Amino acid sequence: MRRAVAAIIILTALSGAVRADFRHARMGPRPRSMGSAFVGVADDANSIYWNAAGMIMVDKFEITGCRSSLYDVSTLSNDYIAGVYNFNGRIAVGASWTRLELKDIYHEDTVNLGLALSIPHFDDFSFGAALKIFSLGAPGYEKYNDPAYEGSVNKASLDLGLYYHSPSLVWSMGFVVYNLNEPGLQLLSTTSTPDPVYRDFALGGKYIFNGLLLVSYELRTRYGEFDDVIGRLGSEIWFFDVVALRGGFERENLTAGFGLKGKRWEIDLALETHYDLGNSYLFGLTIMLP
Repeated sequence: MRRAVAAIIILTALSGAVRADFRHARMGPRPRSMGSAFVGVADDANSIYWNAAGMIMVDKFEITGCRSSLYDVSTLSNDYIAGVYNFNGRIAVGASWTRLELKDIYHEDTVNLGLALSIPHFDDFSFGAALKIFSLGAPGYEKYNDPAYEGSVNKASLDLGLYYHSPSLVWSMGFVVYNLNEPGLQLLSTTSTPDPVYRDFALGGKYIFNGLLLVSYELRTRYGEFDDVIGRLGSEIWFFDVVALRGGFERENLTAGFGLKGKRWEIDLALETHYDLGNSYLFGLTIMLP
């Protein structure tokens, strides 16, 4: 039943009957378990998506990967890998790839290529940009020889971000414009109006209480509308810099997570609840090199 529901949602979106955007589904169990309130945190390899300016906070080199199990639908999957290299604390580069796929029906790939720069004379500020390339395909249309399907489609987009961290690193703030050029995507030649990848804005911050409890909050527009803004709340607490517990809220949905860290590695798990579709489970592994 859930596979059928997922298929109906995606195919309805493809038909152009509704405005929907399934891109950027699950970029890392750590940010997702914190209610996706990550624009003002953005201090690990996941920052290539959430706020490219935050890549400047990565110590040296990080690579992270994530596998998601969505709504107990065995044929619906989301895979993600990202890496960030910080040259000297003033320049950082990163790249990521993600695929959201409903097997034999639909898939979408997103590639991010990012650059972060520390702003001269303002060492606590950084600027970031990420070039995104979307690639959509629908094998389901090929299977049934739909004459309106002209093959996969590729479009580029651009994210711009700012990041500030206090000298003590106790608090930080971030601001991002996603999909600055708002590209339009369509898979069928009969679609009269392509679905846009909406230009959205996010503003968030974090604060660390007593050097132990991190709390983050974020406001983000939806579907490019300033009268449709959602709030996100996240938290993270580390015990002996080895074990982390995380939790958050994104609208009415609860998120939770767990982290286990070694000297050069970290394992992260996340749970997302959804009232209508059920739960999603995320597993991630991060490698940190000196």
